[in-house]
Amino acid sequence: MERKLRVGVIGVGQMGTYHAQIYSRLPQVELVALCEFDNERRAEVEKEFGTKVCKYYQDLLSDNEIDAVSIVLPDNIHREAVELAVKYNKHILLEKPLAKELSDGKALYEITKDYQKVFSVGFLLRYDPRFAMVKERLDAGELGDIIHLYCRRNSPIIGPRRYIGASDLSMHVMSHDIDYINWYMGCDPISVVAKNRSVLLKENNMNDVIYALVTYANGAIACLEACWVLPENSPTMIDDQLELVGTKGVAYIDSSDKGVRFIGQAGVEFPDTRHWYYMNGEIYGDLAVEVETFVNDSIANKKSTITPKAALDSLKVVDAIERSIKEGKEVSIY
Repeated sequence: MERKLRVGVIGVGQMGTYHAQIYSRLPQVELVALCEFDNERRAEVEKEFGTKVCKYYQDLLSDNEIDAVSIVLPDNIHREAVELAVKYNKHILLEKPLAKELSDGKALYEITKDYQKVFSVGFLLRYDPRFAMVKERLDAGELGDIIHLYCRRNSPIIGPRRYIGASDLSMHVMSHDIDYINWYMGCDPISVVAKNRSVLLKENNMNDVIYALVTYANGAIACLEACWVLPENSPTMIDDQLELVGTKGVAYIDSSDKGVRFIGQAGVEFPDTRHWYYMNGEIYGDLAVEVETFVNDSIANKKSTITPKAALDSLKVVDAIERSIKEGKEVSIY
């Protein structure tokens, strides 16, 4: 019998828990270790998964028996964990973005661009069939050349309250759209002009809303809207849309109501049917496909389709958005 892939998860908050649950049900995987810094949460995780749980990720990464790791840490502390994972020769699935700061992202790009093991960044929408279908139609020439596109990604204020000090709207939310837009365009983004407003999150030095116009080398324009201060009782956790206009056709994605609605005593609810929903007590959706793809790539030692360059290019646009906001003008991407 072929040896199972031995996996560890670093950071067992909401997303890390999802990763661990998915690994736990895959027959080709053995979940051998978890890492959680918070003492109370660490005790909960140990009880839930019945495996060893360490406090420091250095201990998990130095374990020679572990083949692959999911790194699910706050955006601002990705760099050291990835550097150590490379040092200890692990297959790596890093939750997006590549890093919070461009300088850290460039450093991680340099050590992963020729890395012999699998390195992938978790841009979830690459595994959403809606967004993948648009890419396939573009590649087949059915939509022609992109003239422009508009997208939005809005969500309730519950989310940013978890990320105070660790991330902000551009890198944590807009990076999803930036990645798939770069993927669609197939050429480099060259400039950005962005505007922001901060009201409800002002005391936390975080943005409420950002609008950004990104110009690409092919002349196409992308307009991005992101807001994460919708009311807590919003019926959907993510309100996202896409309109892509090409020379031969148009593509629309509207996933705001997820295709199912419930109305009860608590109000109206549009539950998740896309990213990490539960069915028969197990987690499925785009995230499960992402993790399973990483597992299969690691077993075959096959490079991820989400390259270090793609992850860095996304972060470059994020950096340009932040610079444009700060400088109050259009800025070049470099």
